[in-house]
Amino acid sequence: MIFFNIILKLLNYIVIIALLSSYAAPYISPEIFWPFAFSGLLHPVLVILNILFLIIWLIKVKLRFIINLLVLIMGLGSIKKIVTFDSKTSPVREGTLKVVSFNSKLFGVYDDQNFFDDFLQTIKEKNYDILCIQEFYNIGINGSDAINEIKKNAGFKYHYFHSLKRKKGKSKYGIIVFSKYKILNYGDLDFGNNTVNLCIYADINYNNKIFRVYNTHLQSLKLARSDYQLLKKIGEDKDSTFLVSKNIFGRLKFAFIQRGKQAEMLNDNIKNCKYPLIVCGDFNDTPQSYSYRTISDDLNDCFIESGNGFGGTYTGPLPSLRIDYILHDKSMNSYNYHTGENFKSDHKMVETLIKLN
Repeated sequence: MIFFNIILKLLNYIVIIALLSSYAAPYISPEIFWPFAFSGLLHPVLVILNILFLIIWLIKVKLRFIINLLVLIMGLGSIKKIVTFDSKTSPVREGTLKVVSFNSKLFGVYDDQNFFDDFLQTIKEKNYDILCIQEFYNIGINGSDAINEIKKNAGFKYHYFHSLKRKKGKSKYGIIVFSKYKILNYGDLDFGNNTVNLCIYADINYNNKIFRVYNTHLQSLKLARSDYQLLKKIGEDKDSTFLVSKNIFGRLKFAFIQRGKQAEMLNDNIKNCKYPLIVCGDFNDTPQSYSYRTISDDLNDCFIESGNGFGGTYTGPLPSLRIDYILHDKSMNSYNYHTGENFKSDHKMVETLIKLN
């Protein structure tokens, strides 16, 4: 029993230190010290574990629960980024923009689960004003042009599509912004040649008010099916566990560092923008990350402002993580934020109403 209590105390201290590290993660560039970024990724799990230890000490009538309670109180701001019940709703559609962001995972084409027709029907019914898609694939129903299909069926008049650069010709893979209102100007941020991740922007005229929409997809982990199969082998033997762990941590380190650099690049562009703005995208990072904090600096998070409940957007091997976002300028207001369909993608759609003031 004494040995068990010692182990329990040790695990408690490890969880406390890890949770405190996750509080520091948003403020330290992964390029300087990347392990903090890993604790930020695990932040929701660490919060739950800390609560469990708090309950254990209360049941055991140990004053040690005060330490766990104080650590949780220190991170109340970070917990609100995971779950919120202070939603702002607006029954009025007039004077607002209906904005949606979605990582389509190439509409499931490469998984033999093409859901483009279902997606098309949904956006037609939802009547969005602005549609941002990451991992866009320009092949629609029966090999048709997906861009024209979306514009024709969902009422979008304008778009800006930036395809992945290839050595020979243009790719059908890329990132895109659709708008029902005129796009006056557009551009992209160059993340370099060693990535398939992209960022674009479009300046849009809405009732003689010009605003900018960014659509960004930050560095992916690039886990293939073979990697997920290897993950299942962890624990089978020492060699496979070591190789899998080394591979995964190497990819995590690279992705954390790249996302930090990409976030800084986007933040620099945002600071030089003369228009009020909206940022949509798949950050591939949680709210307790350096990249999220860097991009959301001086912006409002629609989930925190007008969401309700848990904000998980990722449905893949690490479900319930919130890695897809809609942020907006402080001069705007957000209403009715919620997550929607994921179809057969590993991301849910995120949508909100935004009012330009």
